[in-house]
Amino acid sequence: MPLEAKPNPFTGAAKVLGALLLPLAILGGCHPSPPVGPGIPQGPVEPVLWPGPDNELNVQRENCDPLAGEAVPGGTFLFALTDSVLPRRAPVPHNPSERIVFAQLYETLVSLDCSGYLSPGLAEQWVCTQDSTVWVFTIRQDARFWDGSRINSGDIKKAWCDNQTCAGDRELVTPWAWLNARAGTISVLDARRLAIRLPEPQADFPALMTHPATAISVRRPGWIWPVGSGPSRLRASTPPPLPDLECKPNPQHPLAPIWKKLTFLVQPESDPRDLISLDFHLAQVKDLESVRFFAEARDFTVTPLPWNRLYLLVCSLAGNPQGTRRWLDPAHQLDPDRELTRVAARGWPGIILPAGEGSTCPQITGPITINDSARLDWGLDNILLDENTLVYDVKDPGARELAQRLAALGDAQIRTTGIPLAAVNFTLQWQMAGSYILPMDLEFPTTCLQLASLMGRASWLQEAALTGGGNPERNLVTRGLVYPLALTHPWLVSRGELTGLRLAFDGTPLLSQIGKPAPQEVSP
Repeated sequence: MPLEAKPNPFTGAAKVLGALLLPLAILGGCHPSPPVGPGIPQGPVEPVLWPGPDNELNVQRENCDPLAGEAVPGGTFLFALTDSVLPRRAPVPHNPSERIVFAQLYETLVSLDCSGYLSPGLAEQWVCTQDSTVWVFTIRQDARFWDGSRINSGDIKKAWCDNQTCAGDRELVTPWAWLNARAGTISVLDARRLAIRLPEPQADFPALMTHPATAISVRRPGWIWPVGSGPSRLRASTPPPLPDLECKPNPQHPLAPIWKKLTFLVQPESDPRDLISLDFHLAQVKDLESVRFFAEARDFTVTPLPWNRLYLLVCSLAGNPQGTRRWLDPAHQLDPDRELTRVAARGWPGIILPAGEGSTCPQITGPITINDSARLDWGLDNILLDENTLVYDVKDPGARELAQRLAALGDAQIRTTGIPLAAVNFTLQWQMAGSYILPMDLEFPTTCLQLASLMGRASWLQEAALTGGGNPERNLVTRGLVYPLALTHPWLVSRGELTGLRLAFDGTPLLSQIGKPAPQEVSP
């Protein structure tokens, strides 16, 4: 029988959630979880295509099993990071290093592995009404925070409200742009169950609950870090990285780590090659100079991780009243496989990753990133931004090289300008430049959500995508406003023999089972 649930009021942001999720949710049912513990796959949330060998599209995703195998329990390990990691931003990551750290410390209700398979996380099961508009998640039996307190449904609702605030200064889109946790959409049914009411049927709604911005944590008096329930844990007195951040196994977690201690060594703004003196076991790098450096160093192995960042050329309407050919012509000449030397790159046929396999999105509307005022520390008042300017993220080596190549292939008036990523997004909203190199990370588990996050960067971009009806992705491409430039991936650097690594859907390393491989048995 269908679940009973009382109606709840929605804000405008919450009302658009149904249009943003994958349109596989047809009246008549949903994809409930099996009544089992964590680790049982449900199947991919959507049939999608990935980069394959020889630049072919493939249903099988590459590089999902680096350092695969079973590890021997015990040992201490050091993961070196080159971005800042701040307790005040936990559990919502704002950069790749925080994504790695927070993924070990905090849990989402549902897990999504590298191949796109859903499995229980903090929630052991979920069910929905027959029309897929009300979802009920059940917290796993005896789930506890690091301090030993039981996790209840009220904790989850409050955590989501807090995460919605924490995501305010984040540079990329989070689920809270679409689902307002404070709007009465979430009901606490009892200590272990909470219900979420949607305005439209959505059979794949649990896929949205895998996003790291939905991770659960609570603030406790006397604790420096938010208290979580992930496989790794901190102590009440654990300080911010100075630069070490020491983690211990959380014995109450179903996938408790097999190691004795995991330390993150945080070195913001460091050249990854300088980390070699720190005696680390693991690191993640993006540039090929670092890849070559560690590949040639003794006792190091460099392993490719999945493709997870797509660079787009976005041409502003206001900055190109005569059309966008001056930007598109050099973009069409670009061969990322051969011409990009600073990052591992290849071409990609579409403006979202992964590619859908015959699925179509409904008309995607709102919400839009707010057009805010410029921050003084961006220094935009000292930078010339006009129709001849190509803007990119100054800290991104791939974006910098792409901008330089397009300028070399284009006309003599093109000028490249590197600014912080948040400033890139700001200037995009106001169409302050002629074009932009825009990175699109693999953040959401469906092609429709990925497309929605792109369109949500600016109101003019969304309006252009939806004008005239039809497919929004095709509209952006045929109007010459968005063009795919290159697809890239990071690399995992490891010292010595290691095994037991798993990856989340976005390619984030999951470290609870990492360790030394079991010794090989020698036959007599």
